[in-house]
Amino acid sequence: MKNKSIDKEHAWKENGLTFTEIIRQGYSGNNCVISGGFVKGKNKPRVDTLYLRLEKDGVEPTQILLRPDEMQIIAWIASGVVWSHLMNKKAPD
Repeated sequence: MKNKSIDKEHAWKENGLTFTEIIRQGYSGNNCVISGGFVKGKNKPRVDTLYLRLEKDGVEPTQILLRPDEMQIIAWIASGVVWSHLMNKKAPD
């Protein structure tokens, strides 16, 4: 399934793996991109079928291969951190 927020599907090969980007969020202020998608190939753990990639100008991209449950945990942790941050801003001093 293709995310409709992406105009053109982006795929590339690296170290015997094929990466297909299905979602991307860029931030122009500091040229950051966070993206994710599917990974296929024999040169990876069989269960790792997803990737998460963090890019920023001047810094080597960070890319990790994940199982679906690990990706869900990252989403859950991130939403908890944002929620806590917003609650702390709202709390009286």
